[in-house]
This record gives sequence, C-alpha cells and structure tokens, in this order.
Amino acid sequence: MEGPPASWILGPAVLLSVLAGLASCHGTCRHRPPPPGEVHHVYLKPERLMKRSSDDLQLKIKIIYDYSVDHLPADKRRLVKDKLFPQAIDYLQRAFSVRRRVGPVLLSRQCATNQYLRKRDDPHRYCQDACADITRCGPVIVPQHHLQQCKVCSESGQSCGPLGPPDSPGVEGSDFVLYVSGITTERCGQENIVAYAAYCQLEAELDRPIAGYANLCPAMISSQPQEFEGMLSTVKHEIIHALGFSAGLFAFYHDDEGKPLTPRFASGLPAFNESLGLYQWSEAVIRRVSRLWDIRGGEMVRHQVHVLVTPRVVEEARRHFNCPILEGMELENQGGTGTELNHWEKRLLENEAMTGSHTQNRVFSRLTLAIMEDSGWYRANYSMAQRLDWGRGLGCDFVMKSCKFWMERQKQRLQ
Repeated sequence: MEGPPASWILGPAVLLSVLAGLASCHGTCRHRPPPPGEVHHVYLKPERLMKRSSDDLQLKIKIIYDYSVDHLPADKRRLVKDKLFPQAIDYLQRAFSVRRRVGPVLLSRQCATNQYLRKRDDPHRYCQDACADITRCGPVIVPQHHLQQCKVCSESGQSCGPLGPPDSPGVEGSDFVLYVSGITTERCGQENIVAYAAYCQLEAELDRPIAGYANLCPAMISSQPQEFEGMLSTVKHEIIHALGFSAGLFAFYHDDEGKPLTPRFASGLPAFNESLGLYQWSEAVIRRVSRLWDIRGGEMVRHQVHVLVTPRVVEEARRHFNCPILEGMELENQGGTGTELNHWEKRLLENEAMTGSHTQNRVFSRLTLAIMEDSGWYRANYSMAQRLDWGRGLGCDFVMKSCKFWMERQKQRLQ
C-alpha cells in the first residue's frame, strides 16, 4: 500500500488549504432518474455469437445527433460533434465491455394515453387502444426507423395484437444508442447546468440500458480551450449516469451469474418506493449504516449513511482507504433530489468525477469502474482508471468518522 499524499503528512493547515482550493467547483450535477412510466423494458433477440474473445464484446455506443445540435453556433456545434462526444465515447468504449450482446437495438413505442397492458405469458407491453404518434427519449424524438411495431390491446384487453407498419431495422452494431441534443429546456434555466443525461429504455432480460439521451444546455457550452477538460469530464459523467450509475437502476443490478440482486414480483419488477419515486433496491446493493459522529462541543450523534455494498466496490473502497472493515462506499447524502444517492460521497472522494459537484483535476477512479462492473452489465478495463489521491491510504478513521474527528486526531499527532 502506497503512503498518503504529502499534503496529508503536513497536517491540518495544509489540509484546510487543499479543501479551500478544491471548493471552487464548476457546477453541480442534478441527475434525475426518469419516472418509471417513461422507461420501457424492450425484448431484443440475443446476438448470434460464434466463439469470440472478450475484446469482441467491447461496448459499442452509437451517437444519434438531434437536429438541435446542428442549430448550435458553428463553434459550439464543432466542439460537440468533433471533440466532446467522440472523445467521451472513445474513453467509455475502451473502459467497458458488455457481458451480453443483443441484436439490433429496436425501441418500444410510447402509448397515446400512457396506459399499458400486459398479457399473461407474453413478455411484451401493449398500449391501450393506440400507440403515440411520436416516441421520445428525454427531450429527443426517436426516429421512426428505430422503433418496434406498435402493439395494442382493446380497452377490455380481450383483443391484442400488432398494428401498423412492421418492426423497423433498428440500430445495428450497437449496445447503447445515445441521443444527443442541444435544447434550452426548463431544466437548463432552473438548475444552471451544463448538461444532463439519463437512460430511457432497458433490455428486458438483464435490464441493461440500451438507449439514453444527453442534452447540453446551449448557453452553458463553452468553446474556450481552457474549459475543454471540464466540459469533457461533464459529458463522460453524464453518460455514465445513463449507462448505469443511477439510483433509478440500483434495483435492477445483477450478479455475475445474471441473477437479479433485488427480488422481483410476478410482473418482473422490484417493489416500488413511493417516497423516493424509485424502484427499491435490496441490501445486496445498498445498506443503511449508522456511524457514531463527533460534532462540535464533543457531542456524539448517530449519523445514517447509504453504503453501496456490491463486491468489487467493497474491495476497491477497502483498498483505497486502507480500511479492511469498511462495509462499502458511501453515496452522497446531501444536495437534494438529483445529487443524493446518484453520486459518490463528496467528503470522501472529493475530485472523483462521479461525485455530485465538479472540482479541478477530476478523475474516473477504479471505484467508478467497479460500480459499473457490479451492475452485472459490463466488464471494466481497470487500466483506464485514473489515480485518485484524495483519501488514499488514510485508514478507517478518515472514511468512517467525521472530518472533525479525523482532523483533531492529526492535530494531536503533530503536538
């Protein structure tokens, strides 16, 4: 185990200066998992595979640019299409491979009334009376040639079947279709964010996201060279949310054998948590842990945290902090809807790129690759991980106790 960075050895004064310097962030991520009614499970045929090496299953992401991107000013359009997304996708495709490849990505149509019916022993979802004229993935209208045939049932549910044109060709040679837009939406004005992204359709057998969107807020796109690395990190961050790091997907994670980590009902879905507006994960994915927290005046209180406890994340967290009893990696517990639970805990991983607010020198560490692999959907190439120094080797007191407790301990050691 490597020793702690020099800044930690120098003591609390240096630590405080590091904290102050890193506090000037480039914005906060407000990832919103889409509501269940907007997410479709799509039954796709497995790709017919000959004997292949694992390299052949390298993640393939297909970018579909919405017309709004072409309407951006020329410098911003070139930045988005020639640099930001090609570089972000190249990194993610080298970092991950898929465990199961499916045939052409062919998306399910939305319903005219948003009323869906299921037939016994039939995996498909049927619209009541009619499919919608258009199907959206986030703010983007999905092209008609990416859609399955409409499937409808009468109001009584007695008569069900396909309606209208047959299945379209879909998107060949892709594991994930990413619809990219540059639209000034309500969220852009309310949240003052550069970009946001999410999944919109999942492959039914393993629940892996097969389609999602990323929307850039036009006024926040900067073509200044000094802003490029921050913009690129933001785009990678948002796509990782769409691929799997999302509170809305934790209940759908699988183990290495392809079995769901969270129990399912006869419908094939986990229990739904009305207060969170999310499907409820099991303790095989996230547990609530009570910490004894030291606050001002020497008072001790119970501090509840959510800890991600999947196997690779536990292993990487214990190794990173040099704490063999650590239960897993804490998720963010502040920042409100969109930041809580959807990111790593900022106090513990500061400049890790999947924390909820952006700081300088953002890195995608082994922990982020580990959570993606623990979803059951990907294998990670850990040579693509970047070194994270924050918290490295600082032990259980740092990761399991309050900042106040840890800093006072450092003061005592220097006296």
